[in-house]
Amino acid sequence: MAGRQKRNPFSVSFYSTYQNPNAYAEYYGQTVTNAGAYFRVMGGSISLGKQLKWPDDYFSLMYSINYQRYKLNKFNYFNISGFDSGISNNLSFRLTLARSSVDQQIFPRSGSSFMLYGQFTPPYSTFNPERNYKAEPVQDQFKFIEYQKYRFNAEWYVPLTKPVGSDNKSLVLKVATKFGYIGSYNDRTTLSPFGRFELGGDGLSNFAVYDRDIISQRGYPLYYTSNPKLNPESGQPIGYQGFTIFNKYVMEVRYPFSLNPSSTIFGLAFPEAANGYRDFKDYNPFRLRRSVGLGARFYLPMFGLLGFDYGIGLDRLKPGGGLKDAAKFTFMLGFEPE
Repeated sequence: MAGRQKRNPFSVSFYSTYQNPNAYAEYYGQTVTNAGAYFRVMGGSISLGKQLKWPDDYFSLMYSINYQRYKLNKFNYFNISGFDSGISNNLSFRLTLARSSVDQQIFPRSGSSFMLYGQFTPPYSTFNPERNYKAEPVQDQFKFIEYQKYRFNAEWYVPLTKPVGSDNKSLVLKVATKFGYIGSYNDRTTLSPFGRFELGGDGLSNFAVYDRDIISQRGYPLYYTSNPKLNPESGQPIGYQGFTIFNKYVMEVRYPFSLNPSSTIFGLAFPEAANGYRDFKDYNPFRLRRSVGLGARFYLPMFGLLGFDYGIGLDRLKPGGGLKDAAKFTFMLGFEPE
């Protein structure tokens, strides 16, 4: 939807997801341990954006109202005692300030992009100052989820060489940083497992089902601890409920092999570092998981963005071990994961 002089995007969305943890066993006729278990998420959002003229024309402001309804039945993915069945409601307001001056979307060669948002649920506990939420059953505590959440993303693109050839190919440096925090309004409430951060892996799994921000990291599987040396390929430890703080730093050197609009192809080399933390007591921005690697991206109008990366987790290297145990291939389809 457009305004008279400036673009004012307006959007409405609805979605529904359903997970049955026994689907695989039921399909192959195996033993089902918790019959009838499922996790269902229904939600929607209304958003309105506005292009700003100050400080410059690259700024925009976005407002959105979001609602999710989570229904669990004998589904204890979150490892919280007493929270395997029940209904939780998540009503929130998000305010996003963004600025983008990148020259193009597929292979940016100059410019920068910034995004800062705050997301807030109603402070229900403020309306009930005498209520002792932590003394109540977990199902009652999470009936109406309460939190404040902040995200910051920044990217810069700088050409390293002069454009050459008819299509002006050049080596480009991309630098990016990301930060996230979710917390309670006060210490009388318990922060729910919804809306937290998961780090590692390809960044494409579990987002819609668990309503968590999945922050990818090449060279590492999903990890559940802030200790960079602990990176098991599988097995979620008891008590893990997601990180409440994360930071991530990325540097990529990119070179385009083809800038044809019908088949844009470029390669990249990267160092990367990231980590997640349980709370501010655990937070250390210099305790990071580090990785290096190579990758490629292919943009085809019929399929969108395709790509792969070969990342080596430097903190997964062990004395006497080779790259095989520390490296991972990561594939992407449709969009660049966070």
